[in-house]
Amino acid sequence: MSRKRLSPQNAEIAEKSKVRAYVSKRRKIEIEESRQEIELTDTSPQPIKLSDIPERISSALSDTPASQTGFLPKRRVTHLPKEHTKGVNALTWCGEFGQVLASASMDGSVKIWDVFGKKECVRTFRHYEAVKDVRWDNDTSKLLSGGYNKLAKLIDIESGAISQTFEHPNFITALRFNPTSPFFFASGMSKDGVIMWDVRTNKPINQFRKFWGSVNDLEFLPTGKEILTCSDYVVRNAADKNIVVWDLDSTTPISNQIYQEAYSCTAMRRHPYKSQFVAQSNANYVAIFGLEKPWKLNKRKRFEGHVVNGYPIRCNFSLDAKYLASGDANGSIFFYDYASSNIVKVIENAHSGVSIDVLWHPVLKSVVATAGWEGGVSVWG
Repeated sequence: MSRKRLSPQNAEIAEKSKVRAYVSKRRKIEIEESRQEIELTDTSPQPIKLSDIPERISSALSDTPASQTGFLPKRRVTHLPKEHTKGVNALTWCGEFGQVLASASMDGSVKIWDVFGKKECVRTFRHYEAVKDVRWDNDTSKLLSGGYNKLAKLIDIESGAISQTFEHPNFITALRFNPTSPFFFASGMSKDGVIMWDVRTNKPINQFRKFWGSVNDLEFLPTGKEILTCSDYVVRNAADKNIVVWDLDSTTPISNQIYQEAYSCTAMRRHPYKSQFVAQSNANYVAIFGLEKPWKLNKRKRFEGHVVNGYPIRCNFSLDAKYLASGDANGSIFFYDYASSNIVKVIENAHSGVSIDVLWHPVLKSVVATAGWEGGVSVWG
């Protein structure tokens, strides 16, 4: 007898709602400490030196600006070994050089990939429950990850040591470092909104409690004094509280009337140069907004052709912002010309499941990493 396949929303709810026995806070800390000891011995098989820049990247750094103009990938150049056993939620290249690639998965692991050398996973860190997001800190020496075990971990990549842990009251769904201050990061949750943390004290400094729905993504404004959030909140055929701008000092919403269509958004990205940001909508398009008050929706231009279908699909800009790329519920990767919003390339069957994330390399202008719901990670160029 065939088993009924759950929708992505119901599958995630089922994952969250598993009944667990009560465990005291003290016992949780003891368990976490024992797990960390295991992680440092069992999951750090190969040394990592972030100061070692692969030859291909160092050569590209010496190129003239004219030769650095972004262009589209032509083929799959690296199909990394499938080591994740469940879907990959997020990818992130290491800082400004992109020496290594990190991936976060529903299987409870964060993996570090040597893409340009050994072409394999060189380190694994475990949360033992689904990991929803992963981010490098501002000096790219440490990696921040968080998920369903309600702990954000700050990990020193070279040594493999877990520097700090940040305990949350609910599932962690999104992470972002403040671009103007290396000591602060924001964490979005499935309930109770967003917490701002100070890594120097290991304590929260602010919490945005007046929140609507589960946080799907975060994006700081350029000044670092405001933050954008998008959630899964939709009510009465309107999503007027879906995208919200918050003031960090007062923890109050500056505007919640930005996107008023009856669809939630799964991801947001700030334009590298223009005063704009884009949001991936469950209406199967990427919308454009102004980055300054009143954060107006561009009703004349959108990027459509891909399918979202309720999956946490992300989108990202090329380094020169000439192109915008998006994942797709049918396994393809879509590339759009940002100026015209036209589709300029589609990589079909990039993944056997849903294509969740797509991310341009910070130096190699035609190199793109992608991740799928089947657990695969690929590099195109």
